[in-house]
Amino acid sequence: MDENQKHQFIDSILNSALRDETLKDLFEKKIIQLKISTTSALEILGMSSRTLKGILDGSQKMFDHTALLKIAGLLQEPREKIVKLYFDALEERHPIASSTTPEKINFIKEHFPLAILKKDGLIDNLTDFNHIEERICARLGLKSIFEYRQPGMDVAFSSGNMFKPENELTRSFWIAAAKATFEQIDNPNTFDPERLADYFPKLRWQSTDVEHGFTNAIRHLYKMGVTVIYQPPLHTLQLRGATFSVNDAPCVVITNYVGFYSTLWFALVHEILHVIFDWQEIKANAYHLSDDGNPDLAVKEKEAETNKYARHYLFSIDKMKKVKPFLNDLSYVKEFALDNHVHESLIYAFNAYETGDKDRMAWARARRYDGNIRECIKSVDYPWSAETPVDTFVKQKKVQIYN
Repeated sequence: MDENQKHQFIDSILNSALRDETLKDLFEKKIIQLKISTTSALEILGMSSRTLKGILDGSQKMFDHTALLKIAGLLQEPREKIVKLYFDALEERHPIASSTTPEKINFIKEHFPLAILKKDGLIDNLTDFNHIEERICARLGLKSIFEYRQPGMDVAFSSGNMFKPENELTRSFWIAAAKATFEQIDNPNTFDPERLADYFPKLRWQSTDVEHGFTNAIRHLYKMGVTVIYQPPLHTLQLRGATFSVNDAPCVVITNYVGFYSTLWFALVHEILHVIFDWQEIKANAYHLSDDGNPDLAVKEKEAETNKYARHYLFSIDKMKKVKPFLNDLSYVKEFALDNHVHESLIYAFNAYETGDKDRMAWARARRYDGNIRECIKSVDYPWSAETPVDTFVKQKKVQIYN
């Protein structure tokens, strides 16, 4: 045994003296005694490093009796002891002393759309409430599920009639997830309306760069005190975006339930117009949702007005009249779009939306010539299925984008 191995052996003995011996301790002692490396042990066991690690530290939840038998044979320990130590490690990492009380189960059922969260990948099942609590708390940045509060329904531009949708729990969760991300980002830049107004005419240029444009726009807006995130849609929601007041600063969340690159940019421009023209009212009400399912006439009127401005800014009706005879000539449309500082997909999408049933090929062209939305959002996407807690996700994005 060389000096390094001696020190490792002494350390393992001292550590064992301070706590109960673990399966990992036994393994590390054995490979020192056998004078073999971990790699050699893996070859003897015939298993992957990931499997071995998962068994030794309890991170592998699935019981693999054949793997445990192999480890017991290598360690030359009774099988019963190996199984006990494995379950000790499993319980330490995933405590089985359930903290799920009837009160907690009822709270979760009453406040969260579990079927939707399962369908969209946030949770794996509808019965493991420890798992459900863990996943929801990680996404919302909560220490306890009881910290969750549903946002108020008094949104900006409302006529005062309380709109209570059937998917209220889903909307509330989507809003809470967005706000949790904004609070973690905590933009230190002071909102500068004049700088935003100066930048706005250049915003559509970014749409011509499918891979980097959306992220670049987010970076520029962040420096002006406007925080923008992309958040995936949830089933049953007809949201295109939202603008929040978080710490008295504008925060914009863009989603895309229709799945078009062009509508992503339309949603961004739409929300930035709200920030430019309606910030004081949004700030007074805490948030505004661009919700296609809201029946409130005052909200619908405001949304129609903002849509009109967004459409004119991105690609006016007059410009559409000029290019429309050439829609089957992609090269011409691309050149025309570039001359007008937009991606060609916006032209095809606007045409399809306005043509309706008159042109059966309109939506097919819009889909065919749409930008690659996955490429566009890949650097900012935070899928519901992601296991990364919101604080860890934001720390990564602060290095890459929000700085």
